[in-house]
Amino acid sequence: MKGLLSLILAIFFSVNFCEAQIRITPTNIDDWIKKNFSGQGVIIGKVKHSGNQLSMASFTSSTNVLQIPKGLILSTGTAQGSSGVNNQYNRTRAFGDMKFPETDADISKIIPEKLYDISIIEFDFVPLANSLQFTYQFGSDEYPEYVGTVYNDVFAFFISDDTSVKNIALIPSSSTPVSINTVNHKTNSEFFLDNNVFSETVIKRQIPLTTNTRKRGFLGSILYGIKSFFTPKQIEAADRVIIRPDPTLLKKVNQSLYRNLQYDGITKKLVAQAYVEPYKKYHLKIVIADVSDNIYDSGVFIEDGSLTSKKDALQPGFVNYPDYSKVVDPLLILEGKKLEDIIPLGFRENQLAQERRAEIEKLAEANEIIYFDFDKSDITSIELNKIKRIAEIYSKIKDEYNIRIAGHTDSVGALDYNFDLSKRRNQAVIEALKELIKDEVKILSSTEKAYLQPAADNKTDDGRMRNRRVEIIFVKK
Repeated sequence: MKGLLSLILAIFFSVNFCEAQIRITPTNIDDWIKKNFSGQGVIIGKVKHSGNQLSMASFTSSTNVLQIPKGLILSTGTAQGSSGVNNQYNRTRAFGDMKFPETDADISKIIPEKLYDISIIEFDFVPLANSLQFTYQFGSDEYPEYVGTVYNDVFAFFISDDTSVKNIALIPSSSTPVSINTVNHKTNSEFFLDNNVFSETVIKRQIPLTTNTRKRGFLGSILYGIKSFFTPKQIEAADRVIIRPDPTLLKKVNQSLYRNLQYDGITKKLVAQAYVEPYKKYHLKIVIADVSDNIYDSGVFIEDGSLTSKKDALQPGFVNYPDYSKVVDPLLILEGKKLEDIIPLGFRENQLAQERRAEIEKLAEANEIIYFDFDKSDITSIELNKIKRIAEIYSKIKDEYNIRIAGHTDSVGALDYNFDLSKRRNQAVIEALKELIKDEVKILSSTEKAYLQPAADNKTDDGRMRNRRVEIIFVKK
C-alpha cells in the first residue's frame, strides 16, 4: 500500500512538473526585438547587444509559474540557469573575472559599486503616440540573504533622446527604481513573489571524546603536566553555519513557482512607462549587471508584444496631436530626419483646419439653461456665471454659429401674463450677453413659450423651479 501511494505521488508531481514549467530557447535578439517585442505604435531601428550570448534567450512559461507567458530573459548568468527546481540558494554562472570589473556610464549614475557580467540590449525607435510602455518581471538569487546590502544586482530600462536619459524601471506610482533593495519580502512586498525555501542552520560541534584513561603515578602526573604546558593547545572546530532547504518555508511558497524558477524571489508583473513625443527618435537601453561581485545570478523577463505606444489624454499638460501614420514614413525619422521636414505640403494646414472644426463643433454642444426665481426676470449671480461661459464660447464660434433662446415659465398665473414674463426673461439674457461680448450678438430667434412646453411636472416645487428657465442653444449658420 505504501509503495502504491509513493507511485501515485511521484506520478502526480511528474505531471504537474511537465505542465507548469519555464522553457528557455536560444533566439536571434535582433529578430525578437523587431518581430516579437515591438507591438502597436512603435517602429524599431537598428538593434545592438553586448554581453555573453548565453545570458539572453527567449522563454515560454505556464500561467501558474511566471505572470508573463512568453518573452525574452536577460540575465547576469546563463538564461538557461533561471529555469528548473529551486534547489540552489546561490545559483551562479560568472562570465568574467573578479579582478576585472566592467563599466557602464548609465548604471554608474544609479549605483556606485563595481559591476560585473553586464548584458545590454539597445535600439533606436520612433513612437507614434505620446505614451510608451512594456511589461516585465525581475528575479534574483540575491533574495533574501542580500537584501539591504551592497550586493544589489541592478537592472534598468534607460530611455533617452538628444537632451535627457531616464530609467523607467520604477516602482508603480513612484520615482524609485526597482531593485533587490526596493522590492522584496519586507519593502514594497505587494509587488514581490517569495520563492525562497532556504534558511541558515547552525550545526553544533560535539565535545571531543576522552579516550586516554591510563593511570599515572605521582611522578608521571608531574611530567604530563610539564609536557602539557609546553605543548600548543588544539583549537576546537567552531560550530558550522550552513544554508539548506527549510520544510516550513517550502510549504509557504507557490509550488509551481518553486519547481520551475531557480531564483529565490521575483517581482510581480510590472509596467515600464514613459511619456514621449510622437514621431520623434528615441533610444531604449535594457541593461542588467552583477553588483560588487560576480556571483548569485539575476534576470529580467520581458513580455512579448508589450512594447506599445498609445494615445494617453491623461498625460499632465496633454496637447492633442494629429495622426501622421498614413502620410509620414517613420524610417526617415530613424535616419535622422525631423518630422517637420517630411510632412507633405498642405497636410498640416488641412489637419489644423480639421482640428479647429472639431473643436468648434464640440464647443457648440455647450448649450445652457438659465433659471429664474418665481415671477422674476432678474438674473442671479449663479446664473450669470453660466451666461459668461456662453459669451466666452460664442466669441470663439460666432463666425459659424448663432444663438437661439426660448423663455419659459411655470404654470402659475394667466397665460398672457406668463408670455410677457418669458419675454422679459429672454430680454434679460440678451442684454447680459451683449454686455459681456461687447459686440453684436446674432440672435437667430427669441421665442416666448410661457408654460406651454414644461421641462418638468408643475405639480411640485422642484418641477416648477425647473420650468422657470431660458434655454440657450447654439445653431449653425
